[in-house]
Amino acid sequence: MWTDKKIKIYIVIISVMAMIACGDNGHKHPRSKEQDNRLALLYDSIGYANENFLSICDSMLRQAQDSLDYYDIFVAKGGHYTIHNPADSMLYYANKTIAFIDRCEYKGERLYGLAGKAYSLKATYFHQMRQEKDSAITLFKKAYDYALQSDIKQSAADMAANTGDAYIFKDDLPKGAEWYRRALYLADSLNMPNKATASIYMGLGRIYTQMQDYKTASKYYKDAEKQYDIMQPNMRIYFLNNYGNFYYYQHDYTNALKMFQRMKYEIERTQGADGNDANDMNLCRINLADVYLNLGNIDSAQVLVNKCEPFFRKYNVEVAIYYINTIKIGICLKKNNLQCVRNIIDGENFRYAIEQPLKSIRARYMKDYYIMIGNYDKALEIIEQSRQEEDSLAHNKMNMRTNEIMLRFTADTLKLHHQIAINKKNDEMNAAYLTIAIVILLLIILMLGTAYLIIYIRKRKLQEQLSIINLRLENARQRISPHFVFNVLNQQIGKHDDNDNTLVEMSKLIRYNLELMGKSYISLAEEMEFVDHYVSIQKKLIGDSMHYIKNIKGDIEHIIVPAMIVQILVENSVKHGLKAIEGEKYLTISIWQENETTYITVEDNGPGFNCCKQNNNSTSTGLKVVRQIINLTNSNNKAKIKFAICNITSTDGDNILGCRASLTIPNNIKYITNNTDFKK
Repeated sequence: MWTDKKIKIYIVIISVMAMIACGDNGHKHPRSKEQDNRLALLYDSIGYANENFLSICDSMLRQAQDSLDYYDIFVAKGGHYTIHNPADSMLYYANKTIAFIDRCEYKGERLYGLAGKAYSLKATYFHQMRQEKDSAITLFKKAYDYALQSDIKQSAADMAANTGDAYIFKDDLPKGAEWYRRALYLADSLNMPNKATASIYMGLGRIYTQMQDYKTASKYYKDAEKQYDIMQPNMRIYFLNNYGNFYYYQHDYTNALKMFQRMKYEIERTQGADGNDANDMNLCRINLADVYLNLGNIDSAQVLVNKCEPFFRKYNVEVAIYYINTIKIGICLKKNNLQCVRNIIDGENFRYAIEQPLKSIRARYMKDYYIMIGNYDKALEIIEQSRQEEDSLAHNKMNMRTNEIMLRFTADTLKLHHQIAINKKNDEMNAAYLTIAIVILLLIILMLGTAYLIIYIRKRKLQEQLSIINLRLENARQRISPHFVFNVLNQQIGKHDDNDNTLVEMSKLIRYNLELMGKSYISLAEEMEFVDHYVSIQKKLIGDSMHYIKNIKGDIEHIIVPAMIVQILVENSVKHGLKAIEGEKYLTISIWQENETTYITVEDNGPGFNCCKQNNNSTSTGLKVVRQIINLTNSNNKAKIKFAICNITSTDGDNILGCRASLTIPNNIKYITNNTDFKK
């Protein structure tokens, strides 16, 4: 059956696939990742017959970054004309690219890759037009050699398959099979994806079908069919066409019909209404016409011939016209119209040689024709030619088997060299990885050692700061307590009131003070108990005019604060606030929790806070110690303790109504002590 146009499309796909692969191997002009992606998308659009392909190419050419980038796109644009008219444009793009390569001073992998694409495109022109078949083979081989030296080494398998196709159309099946097998072995050696090998399986299946080795052909078609779902639409059409021919040559016309009907459905599904007047659909019609003729459905065969003949005569596709005439001869014989056959033969005048498979189909009908007209000599001549062809096929099979053995040996050697190269690279990479791992390990050890040293120095510094602050806090406690104790004792000695329990409260206060001497941080509940004793004694010293108010919300038993932090604020309020005014005196302590934070405020209704009038007394010293402890604690935490003192003013802001000291303590604060770290 005729596969000429389908083979053209196949050659296009092979050529396109050869253009896609690219990589950065350290040559002078490596392609960027962006360039690789753009080219891959561009070539994909050829495979899917993108109608905007030419405008996309022109846009990319305007954005080309260098000459090599420009000609990569330029030669890809030439690939458009492998499946679209005018086909002569292929030569323009190929020759212009080859001229650039010849004058280019830089020689390297990327330029060799470009040369492989250009020579493949030029070879495709001669192959499609059935002109200079030897030139097509020479050019495909040249493209193959360039690909092996280039940054697109994986495309060498596709170039080998192209060369195999060129040999097939020269009717040299052994050479065709040799190059297809070379392509397959290269694909296996280079671990190419299944999608890339499917077309090679199809080509081998077609060769073995023509060799009448249907068992081997079936194996390759089944291997190709496994990749059907990942094939591009035009590759599916090509596969179904060849698979239908496989059944046709075995005279299994029922299965051949199924394959060609699937082919028709695939064309309609992917090309829609536009496909009715395109190459693919008209090729499918020829195949269906021949199958219907052999199934005895003459009317359907005639309808299909009438539909496709105008298309091929319009473009003067000789091989298609020859095949159509063969089907028409068969129809005439079925109708016993011998004059019709003579008219068809007399009207033929072909310039180019016709492939052997189509000549074999014609010979079957012509043998019947000569028998019907009584020209037995001519019929015997055709039979003798068929016998010679059978002998030639047997000879070709023998040559193919010999070539397969030699090619397997070559392929095994190639695989061995490839594996040796891979092992060598692996050894080099392993050595590099080991060196990198050692360097990284040393860097990690150095970083950990440095981090440990920094943490150790920092912690030691914090401990020293804490020790200094503890000494200052201890000094503050010692300065606060004696004066207060003597004042209370003097007052009680003067009163001689046996019912007054002030001395008892004083003893409790002293006991708490002694307990706090060894602690840097205590629970807020303990702190408030100490404050309560302190305020109780101050109320008796000041009198009934002093009012103590506590607003505590929530559990404060497990909240940790610096020791005496609230007591110092309370002492500050009593000494500088309440004792400085006449009349009613109010001291208010508020504690509440919100959003994982504890809030503490100490308020009085004294004359307010004036930092300029602070003396170097016990309270100001205590406030300095509190600030230092807070600063030290904050330096070790992301969350910060906040401390502020401000005046309480009237609504209009003109009058000071008192003073407020505020503490904001996050609940996840981590405190540093002389012994260990702990959290609230």
